[in-house]
Formats: sequence, structure tokens, C-alpha cells
Amino acid sequence: MTTIYPQPGIIVCYTGIPVIIDLVFCRTPDPNFKIMPPLSFGAADFKIPFLSADELRTVNGFKALKKQIEWISGRFALKQLVQKKIAPDIVLNEIQISYQEKGAPFLNDYPDTPISLSHSGEYTAAALSQNNEITMGIDIEHIKKMPDSFFMNTAFTAKEIRHMLPTPHEMYRHWTLKEAFLKYIKMGFNEPLHRVEIIDNEIFHHQEKQNLNLWSRTIDDQYILSMVADPQ
Repeated sequence: MTTIYPQPGIIVCYTGIPVIIDLVFCRTPDPNFKIMPPLSFGAADFKIPFLSADELRTVNGFKALKKQIEWISGRFALKQLVQKKIAPDIVLNEIQISYQEKGAPFLNDYPDTPISLSHSGEYTAAALSQNNEITMGIDIEHIKKMPDSFFMNTAFTAKEIRHMLPTPHEMYRHWTLKEAFLKYIKMGFNEPLHRVEIIDNEIFHHQEKQNLNLWSRTIDDQYILSMVADPQ
């Protein structure tokens, strides 16, 4: 895993999902797993015991193998980060992660420790704040071609579009910052997209400027990882 520190006290790690597959699966899934139906997983299917019985039941409830592998990869990345930084004496399968009403994840044994998760394409990312008073959210996306006008007008306000360079990199940077902010406020897509605007590298929520740090990094010229966090 690649570990970075976007600001003091916040740790973000990202890694390729194929790397996690090689590391944790006893048998490599079919290369076409992204279009395959789900499998039934048990503890014996993993080289490293990191999923609890409840988590295995969750995995086996998904309707596609792609979703299963993405979820497993995110879980592994976050648990590795938690074990290394705040819980070195706890084995991975005893680190429990639950979700708030709007879908925001939290650590059962460390509910005040801010965490965030994201995945896209071949990558998964996890973040942790070592300062309980500094909340953050992250998002990673595969940079593809510019979307059509319907998507642009659905995702962004007219003002955002006017202030955005019309390139895939800039569009996905704005999109990941917007998603990271929605995770920061623990709302996800329960909040209408047009209530959040990214303009001149600043965030406006309900048209009010937010005092937050914005950070982005390009990975392999194909992905962009962004974070929104409380200032130091």
C-alpha cells in the first residue's frame, strides 16, 4: 500500500485491487470477475483471516462478484491501516466496522476516530484521522473521457461548470472533491448534488463558503484521489 499524509494527523493509503487479490485470496478469482455472478465465501478462502463472521455474511449477500471483491478490498485496506496506526495489538478480523444511518462508516471500538473509504476501477483507498476533532472524507475515481451534458448538468451547477476547465482531469477532480465533501458531512448521496459547489478550489454548501482544506493527487495518470478535511 502507498501511504501519504495530505496534512498532519491524516493518513491516506491506496493500493491496487489486484494487489490485494494476490495477497488475501487463496484462489485467484476469474479475470472476468467484473461481469460474473457472486460467489459464496468462507474463512478458508482467504490467506489472511481479516473478515468476521458477520462480514462474511455481508459479502455473501451481494449480487455481483465485482461488488464482493471491491468491498473485501476496501475492508482489508482500512483494517490494515487501523491496525498499523491505532490498534497494533488487535488482529484484523476483530476490527469491526459499522455504518451510520446515512451510510458513513465508523470503527466499533474507536467510534470517535474519523475514517473514510473509497474505490474505483483497479484501486481502493482508505483514510484515518489521528485527531478525533479533525474529520475528513476521501474519494477516488478513474479518469475517463468527458461525460455528456446530461451528466454535467446533473452533477454540477451552471456556476461550477463556468469555473471548471473542460478537461477530464478537472471534471473528475471537481467530482471527487464533491463526493469527498458529501462523505465529510456523512450524507453521501442523501444530499442533492447541486447543494454542494466546488468553485476556484473552494467548497460552498447551500451557497455558504466552507472553511475546509481541499487536496487532490493523480495516480498513474489514470486516477484521481481527493480529500476534504477540517483545517489543522
